Amino acid sequence: MKRFSLVLSTVMFGAATLDAQMPRRPSAYTNDPGFWITAGVSGFRANQVNDGASASTWDFGNSTNFAYRGSIEKGGNNGSSFGLAGSWSHVPFLYSSTANVPVPPGGTVFCANGTGCDAHLDLMTLVLTFHSGAGLGLHQVLELNGGVVGYRNLKRDSDGAKLTPTGGNIDPLFALGYGFGYGLNDRANIDILTDYSFALHERKGLSNGTSNTNSMPGLRLSLRMGFGGSATRRR
Repeated sequence: MKRFSLVLSTVMFGAATLDAQMPRRPSAYTNDPGFWITAGVSGFRANQVNDGASASTWDFGNSTNFAYRGSIEKGGNNGSSFGLAGSWSHVPFLYSSTANVPVPPGGTVFCANGTGCDAHLDLMTLVLTFHSGAGLGLHQVLELNGGVVGYRNLKRDSDGAKLTPTGGNIDPLFALGYGFGYGLNDRANIDILTDYSFALHERKGLSNGTSNTNSMPGLRLSLRMGFGGSATRRR
C-alpha cells in the first residue's frame, strides 16, 4: 500500500511539473462592437420596369447612377452583424406608354412607345441586411439583403408633370454583395463590394413573354464604424 502511494505521488508531482513547463497559449482580447453604423455610396445600373397596370415601360438604359446608402446593425461575433439598411437615388429614365397619362387637374400626357418622354424618379430601398467580415487589415466581406424597392415621384423632365402610376410602386428586392474590407482598427472598416440586386415587379397586365425583373448590378464603397460593446478575454 505504501509502495502504491509512493508511485501515485511521484506521478502527480511529475504531471504538475510538466504542466508548469509547457508553454501556454497567450490570452487574446476581442472587442466586438455592440452595433455598427455604415455610410456608403454606390454606382449601379438598372435595366427597365414593365408596368402592366399603367401600360408603361420605365427604361433606365443600363446607365450608371449613384445611390447613397446607410445602415444600423446589431453587432455579433467575429465581425458579423444584422440590421436595417436603406438607400436613395434620383434616377433618369425614358417613360413610354401605350395609353394617355392623366395629369392633374384634367390634362393628359402622351409618351408614345418608340419616342417616349425623358423623366426622373426617386428609387429607394429598405432591406434587412446580414454582414459578415470585419477586423484589422485586409479581409473578405459578404452581405445578404432582402426587402423592398420603391419607385416614387415619376415626373416628366420638360414640365414636371406627374406620370402614372402617380402613387409610385413598391416591389420585393433581393441582393447579394461580396468584396473586401480593410480594418483601420477593430472599430473602423472601409469596405468595397460588388452588389447584384434584382427586383420582381407584379405581372398584372403583362403578356407572358414580358420580363418583370429589374436587374441592378453595382459597386459600393462604405465606411463602417462600430460602437458600444465590451472587450472579452478569449483563451
